[in-house]
Amino acid sequence: MGIKCFSAFVLALLFYRFTFAQDSVATVVLGAVDVRATSLDEKNAQQSISSLDGRKLRNISASNAGDAAKFLSGVMIKDYGGIGGLKTVSVRGLGSMHTNLLYDGVSINNAQNGQIDLSKFTITNIEEINLSNGNQIINLQTAKSLSAANVLSIETVRPYMEERKRTKGDVAMSFGSFNTFRASGNLHLKINGKTYLSFNTDVTNSEGNYPYTLFYGPNPQDSSSRERRKNNDLFSVKTEANLYSDLSPKSNLKAKAYFFYSNRGLPGPTTLYYINSKQRLWDRDMFLQSVYTYNITDNLRYRTRFKATASHTRYFDPYFNNAQGFRKDIYNQTEMYLNNVVCWNKGDRFSLNLTNDILLNNMKASNNYDFDPLRFTSLTGLVAAYSIGILRLDANVLHTFSKDWAESHKAYRMQNHLSPFLSISMLWKHFELSIFYKNIFRTPTFNDLYYNAVGQVDLNPEKADQYNIHFGFRHKTEEINPQFVNISIELYHNDVTDKIIAVPRDNIFIWSMVNYGKVRMDGVELTADWRYELNKTKNKMTFDLSAVYNFQYAVDNLKESNTYGHQIQYTPRHSANAIAGFGFNTLNVAFTSSFVGKRYTMNQNTERNVLKPYWEHSISIGKQFRNFYIKLSCNNITNKQYEVVKSYPMPGRNWNINIKYSF
Repeated sequence: MGIKCFSAFVLALLFYRFTFAQDSVATVVLGAVDVRATSLDEKNAQQSISSLDGRKLRNISASNAGDAAKFLSGVMIKDYGGIGGLKTVSVRGLGSMHTNLLYDGVSINNAQNGQIDLSKFTITNIEEINLSNGNQIINLQTAKSLSAANVLSIETVRPYMEERKRTKGDVAMSFGSFNTFRASGNLHLKINGKTYLSFNTDVTNSEGNYPYTLFYGPNPQDSSSRERRKNNDLFSVKTEANLYSDLSPKSNLKAKAYFFYSNRGLPGPTTLYYINSKQRLWDRDMFLQSVYTYNITDNLRYRTRFKATASHTRYFDPYFNNAQGFRKDIYNQTEMYLNNVVCWNKGDRFSLNLTNDILLNNMKASNNYDFDPLRFTSLTGLVAAYSIGILRLDANVLHTFSKDWAESHKAYRMQNHLSPFLSISMLWKHFELSIFYKNIFRTPTFNDLYYNAVGQVDLNPEKADQYNIHFGFRHKTEEINPQFVNISIELYHNDVTDKIIAVPRDNIFIWSMVNYGKVRMDGVELTADWRYELNKTKNKMTFDLSAVYNFQYAVDNLKESNTYGHQIQYTPRHSANAIAGFGFNTLNVAFTSSFVGKRYTMNQNTERNVLKPYWEHSISIGKQFRNFYIKLSCNNITNKQYEVVKSYPMPGRNWNINIKYSF
């Protein structure tokens, strides 16, 4: 039914285009660069930030935010099976629960487990992805962003049109290996010079039945067989509607309605005699959000953000060993979110922000929770910035208050916590130097506290101290042949105490969450970006190169632990990635490469727990033909079998062709 609905949507767009368009002859202007303001337009000299702009996102072979985010500095993506697998992010070894995800400036949260699946955000309408470690150095930010170790920000495309044009959009279809089909559509409408509407729809359907080699033992000499991934199918639909309006010369409003539905098989780990998993998962997420900004005076600004979220998850196992002979779990989450922030600044030298977030989270999971927990959270931050000459000082203090309620059950105790942040930076000509310190803590999730036979309401919050030194060099020329160079070095140290981990309680089948861990993380990140445009000749050529190298020494730092000094699980010492791009008039070629070093699947660093390193390479070739754009991609060129998570083999060599029509 989803495919039929999308086909009707595509036909409607084409009918609208050819029936009501003002111009009978469509023109395409190539090579133009739009100067676009986003919610990140207020950033100043920002330490420890990496980004992917729309140009790179369109050229590389990536279908969702999870596929793209792995090219950001310090990011590790846990991928459970490629096409339909969940994709969660971990930055600098801290875990996904320490990353705050912003979608068009508003936080996306998950009180149940603290993890956000990045595969739910498709590339078709994303303009930019940014990662900030420590704090975003911007005005009018949320208190939730101040509470996280790092912020992953996704900005969607805003509608920009020529003065006389009233509509703009595109429809696209792609066909790929393993019976994968994707279709998308974007429609932008200009209501008047101050109000715009945009709509995005994305449909994905895949069998996900890629081949892999099943090894019967840990040694290469052991027997093996060639198998196909089973129960790895996916059907998903994502739709968005956006409103942008300048209500007055002093105020503007952005509003978004989002809906996501998926029905997927859960293939499970590939172990001998267990390759025919039958478990299924259904997700339905929807939210409404708005961002309203009012410039009270030239020096005083106000912004409010509102969001209402409802999420439904259903899990089914038809062969579960219980009295019923099956297992059916249903989880329902709701969240109400409100942010208010006011900013006062005195010229470019001094700014002061007062920001507050209110969150109300409720969870209903009758099969796995003895009750329905309710959590109230208030985050209040005072943020100050002062600049003098080449020096800049940024500081904030964040107060966190949270309280849980639970009927006929012990609720988690009330929390009060103060978290400071301090940054000193220097910008001199093309050189940047900055240092920061940040203290954060993470309240246990509902699963940590209340999940049957596992949760423990006596947990302490997980605390972390971050230290970072940033060296940077930036150079940009605006000549006939523009060039951009950016080189940065990051040195960081993180200390995590009261780390929440799962340990066996009565036996290996019954586990509990405990505060047991201390983790130390020392690392180095090297980043280089170069872009050059050659415009002197009749033909326009562009050259792009981005490279990232990460070294992480992330070890168990609890002296009483049996794994003291061992590298924490799924955190490689060495990782690197690169993007190389070449453009010749309307032809674009992009090559990507990712290296992930040896990892351990458990905190015990033994040979039995080793996950082998891997290189993965992909290439995309795209060509513009007037209103049509065709891109051919080949992923995993060398057909390397590798695993991001143990026993979850990733797809081998696979192909994809994408055809897009713009109007």
